[in-house]
Amino acid sequence: MPKPAILALIRQVLTVAGTALAAKGYVQASDIEPEIGALLTIRSVVWSVADKRRR
Repeated sequence: MPKPAILALIRQVLTVAGTALAAKGYVQASDIEPEIGALLTIRSVVWSVADKRRR
């Protein structure tokens, strides 16, 4: 599976999880989007570093 497809899948899973947390009242909806963006950015950096070390 190509990297962009995996990142899109992760983004969708995080969005669903964030929506569920907001619906239950654990977090505010306005907090979800920046947190998902931060998690995806961190994940991309970690993935990039790991990929470069394997080569």
